[in-house]
Amino acid sequence: MAIRCQVNNLRCGDIVVMHGSHGCADATGYVVDTNPDTWDDPAVLIQFMGPDTDRMPLHYYHHELDDYLESGEIRIQHA
Repeated sequence: MAIRCQVNNLRCGDIVVMHGSHGCADATGYVVDTNPDTWDDPAVLIQFMGPDTDRMPLHYYHHELDDYLESGEIRIQHA
């Protein structure tokens, strides 16, 4: 049985592709850390690849990524 691409089962190493808009290229990143702690909403850190890879990973709450996934703005590839 295939695992459905979901935000709530993101793990380190999973790939997240944010689709470019208005002529921008897609941005590909990978999950480098997860925050399953109960004191805060579930979240992940995503390190994007490309010319600006010296930047720190970006923090996304699961509910933000759920919205992006539902609207087709991102694609998730589980490792």
